[in-house]
Amino acid sequence: MQWIINAINYAVSKKVNIISMSLGGPQDTKELHDAILNAVNNNILVVCAAGNRGDKANAKTDELDYPGAYDEVIEVGALDSNKAIAPFSNSNLYVDLVAPGVNILSTYKNQGYATLSGTSMATPHVSGALAIIIEWANKEFERNMTESEYYAQLIKFTKALQLSRRLQGNGYINLNLQ
Repeated sequence: MQWIINAINYAVSKKVNIISMSLGGPQDTKELHDAILNAVNNNILVVCAAGNRGDKANAKTDELDYPGAYDEVIEVGALDSNKAIAPFSNSNLYVDLVAPGVNILSTYKNQGYATLSGTSMATPHVSGALAIIIEWANKEFERNMTESEYYAQLIKFTKALQLSRRLQGNGYINLNLQ
């Protein structure tokens, strides 16, 4: 856990715009939450995987993985290419949105590639969308925005599914800046 806290604090010291974390677990600690709060208080968007302990897209279950389940984090669930929630994607009240997370081509060990599934595959989609939104919003509004303003812009680019908010949050990312 300490290495995650150290990495967050390092990113804060480098004044990054986004911290993307394809990780999580059931352990909630004050030190981890404090590191997240420090990042957000420094106007950094923190994006994290929701977790892969879901019960076959059952909205009545409540799987919490941290740091994703902190209010201050943008928690990302996974959906497949048919816009169905991945059966492994955690459901809870902290899911902010969903993104593609099933059969995603990704880099892999030994300088290779692999097709992987998980909320860890969905998270970079949202982080990448946020990077684009930051550039667009700064030009569009002619100023740097706050973390909460960027979040509001992100949510404008989601489309709700006909599902429980516990599974999808605000919906799936549908970025179109034309």
